[in-house]
Amino acid sequence: MDTKVSPHVRLIGLMLLLGLHSISSFAAGTEDLIPLESESYPNDLLPQIRRAATTVPGELAVSINFVKVAESHRTYAAVIEDGSEELFISARTAFQIVYPQGSIMLDSGMDEAVHRFYGFGREEPYWQERNAAVQAALRRAQLIIITHEHGDHVAGVLRSDYREELAAKTILTQDQVRTLNLAPQLPEIALTPTLARTYIIVDYELILAVAAGIVLIKSPGHTPGHQMIYARLAGGQEFLFIGDIGWSLDNITKLKLRPAETIARIGEDPQALMYQMTWIKRVMDEDGLIIVPSHDDRLLTRYAEEGLLGTTLANR
Repeated sequence: MDTKVSPHVRLIGLMLLLGLHSISSFAAGTEDLIPLESESYPNDLLPQIRRAATTVPGELAVSINFVKVAESHRTYAAVIEDGSEELFISARTAFQIVYPQGSIMLDSGMDEAVHRFYGFGREEPYWQERNAAVQAALRRAQLIIITHEHGDHVAGVLRSDYREELAAKTILTQDQVRTLNLAPQLPEIALTPTLARTYIIVDYELILAVAAGIVLIKSPGHTPGHQMIYARLAGGQEFLFIGDIGWSLDNITKLKLRPAETIARIGEDPQALMYQMTWIKRVMDEDGLIIVPSHDDRLLTRYAEEGLLGTTLANR
């Protein structure tokens, strides 16, 4: 491929191979949605998402895989308000949405130096060979989507040996770029304006369809650039990747935030998170969406056992 061709043109070529649509700053059928500054998501948000998911031509994805590249060990008391001292294993993950002729990656893993930041001085499990597999999958992918701008989600595309190659097909939102430039979680993931221009930067009001069956949902609160990802498979299953809105599914089912000290440490907006959690619980209970928090090791293990998620990255 001619390296003088712009990253956006290269991306469009890759997207056409997969049946994806070019990225824009709006999603068809979303013009009537109310801004996110309102008190909660609109009542018809899920129908709007489902309609948007049909606006991008192409075959739907057939399966979803995930890899756990590291673990952080906490107690439930650090994960959910009034939690116990029972061990909570925080899985550090990346996901692969598999299409008949390609794939999309959600989040990007991290190198060991970034992983150590989350150990607070403790030695915790890290699997270099798994992160290498994620890097290989990122290179094969037609598109890379980042849930939010924390190191364990974005470092794999910011600090990769193949950074320029990956940047050409990685979507970052304007809010994510702003955080990475002005207030990165750690110095290793700082993103300069010059480097930011090598990524695909988008901005959207509330939802954005980016591929057949795939819709981004703006959800600031955990970070300013946080977003959820809706994915519909050819078999009809509907997944909602909620990133770090809740570290455990218990945050959603019990409608309980992280403890106040954790909220303060991260700098979260608890009101926004509660609005989002309430909506997530509703679409889970009433509409049957499969909710996927990024870090709930116990839940992800169960999903793998039930065949909802695979644990081996596809070679496409």
